[in-house]
Amino acid sequence: MEKHVKWFFWYNKEERVRSQLNFLSTIILYCLNEFKGERTVFGIYHLLTGKKSAQTIQDGKLYRISQLFQSFPYLKKETFAQYVKRLEGKGYIVEREQAKWILTQEGQGYLQEQLDRFPLSPYLDGWRYMNVSLLFLSRLTLLIQTLSHLVYHETYFLPVTHDMKVLNWTKGFLKRQRLSRSDLARQLFYELSVCLERRHSTEADLFVLQFSGFKRAGLTKKQIADLYGMDEHRVHYLQVSVLHFCLQKIMEDEKAFPILASLIPEAASSVPLTISTMKTLELLKQGKTIEDITAIRRLKQSTIEDHLVELALFVPDFSIAPYVSDQLQKKIMTVIEQAQTNKLKDIKEALREEATYFQIRMVLARYFG
Repeated sequence: MEKHVKWFFWYNKEERVRSQLNFLSTIILYCLNEFKGERTVFGIYHLLTGKKSAQTIQDGKLYRISQLFQSFPYLKKETFAQYVKRLEGKGYIVEREQAKWILTQEGQGYLQEQLDRFPLSPYLDGWRYMNVSLLFLSRLTLLIQTLSHLVYHETYFLPVTHDMKVLNWTKGFLKRQRLSRSDLARQLFYELSVCLERRHSTEADLFVLQFSGFKRAGLTKKQIADLYGMDEHRVHYLQVSVLHFCLQKIMEDEKAFPILASLIPEAASSVPLTISTMKTLELLKQGKTIEDITAIRRLKQSTIEDHLVELALFVPDFSIAPYVSDQLQKKIMTVIEQAQTNKLKDIKEALREEATYFQIRMVLARYFG
């Protein structure tokens, strides 16, 4: 570990001095490059912080950046704006339209250089794990702390969380276990070890250092960043990537990870949908129309339409035919392919009055998402 610490400190210190930009700036630049000036920069902010709006959801899918959904939930809008301004000051981006930016040649070169040095994780999948990861991590963090103290026969300690739902869940979980506290701790240690041994040792260290135990306080992201000479945002990104990697392995083979699998929220679904969209889906299965659902749920029709777009994006067997005829689907697809754009306004102008914005969005979701 000491060897990795020294290497990372030297390497990243030199990189910071050279670029004066942090890892999150690279992520923003990456997203802007994927947007191609077709969406406002604040669409990136909403995606990174995890806003569950129809536009954010569709943008993530259409521009293939949904893996970054909710990846930086702590990001403040003012801080985000400062990072964008800094990228402009470096000459890496220029404003094409109001709040719509594109990369300059220098920006393209810098982005590629950063991605070569620090490739994006193939395991990060923010959209898939948005309803699972935070609660799973809270339960895991508290369970590790609790078992660590119980093994040393220490029953009094300050829990790392004050969330009563997590505290009560952990108490109930421990009561249901047939294993002794020591055996349970050993099993949890074994399962975590199996998960983490498949990651680079430095990534595993960054993940584990955040946990608290008996006579040991977990380190903050800033403390870990200082220890490794790394960017604090990159520490967070790697921790989340490892978390998602573990969740993927656990959900693929729950029998191999019985303790860790039991920490995953019961409502976890293989199809990532917002809770409100799930309710709309249940009503659709009952044969309800858009008008029916609007009345039943007392929501705007546009909101229900947003749910339908989300279903078209994420549910493979969801048919859009009841909302867009086959003939109109082909016409919309032809316009999109000819225009080579996902901009709704441009597509709508080309189609004139033949299709509504909702119908265009449904086709984009089904065939281009």
